[in-house]
Amino acid sequence: MGNIKWLKDLSEGQKGERVVAEHFTTKYRLTDIIYNNDYRYDFKGIRSGETISFEVKTDRYEYFKGYNTYNLFIEISCSGNPSGISNSQADNFVYYFPDLEQAYIIPMAKLRLLVMTNQLELTEQSGDGGRVQGYLVHRNLFKEWFSVITIKKDENIWGNK
Repeated sequence: MGNIKWLKDLSEGQKGERVVAEHFTTKYRLTDIIYNNDYRYDFKGIRSGETISFEVKTDRYEYFKGYNTYNLFIEISCSGNPSGISNSQADNFVYYFPDLEQAYIIPMAKLRLLVMTNQLELTEQSGDGGRVQGYLVHRNLFKEWFSVITIKKDENIWGNK
């Protein structure tokens, strides 16, 4: 059962990466999109002659659970090994809520600073069968750290539940 959930989460994450990349292509003139399937980044593109990379976290937890936590879950390790923002080489981090039609964007260095300089709740035994650790960032309390944009939900991609 755990493997089936992981595959569903992976599929949702990849959909989110593509939606965000398409939005950035349309709204921010990002070109030459390349997707990646390792820890370094999720996608990168070129804007004004500069290559920019992105790590995307797609979150539908609140939608499926039917209540708001107001949290961004920032992964730092899995099975005792660095993961998420601990080893990502992306320039920017995007936390995407398709069902809220919001994306929270922050430079990776600034996100690491936020995590290191604030008293955030560290969760243990989260996701992937309890193997993941991460910090909970209350999106309303720390909103000023992020650029928050609207990305309209496409029911053809996300469905109705």
